[in-house]
Amino acid sequence: MKPVTRTRSEIKKSLQQDKWTKNCPGEALKLIVNQLYRADDAKARVDEEGQVVRDMKGSVIPHPAIKIEQEATKMAIDLIRKYSTGVL
Repeated sequence: MKPVTRTRSEIKKSLQQDKWTKNCPGEALKLIVNQLYRADDAKARVDEEGQVVRDMKGSVIPHPAIKIEQEATKMAIDLIRKYSTGVL
């Protein structure tokens, strides 16, 4: 069973109500939404498939989606800091 992730619309609605991001310019908000959606999707893959997977050679490695989640989350935080109406 695939874990439930938030839709882009749900993320956007949540951000529009948040005191830090409610006044973000439209394009910045869109970028933040996309990064948070990417992070949610990557987290769902890790939750479903496990924290380790096998590579093409059969070796056990950390799931690549872990790095995607971390990078997308960092980018979203950086964008929120840049465009927020408050101090983070």
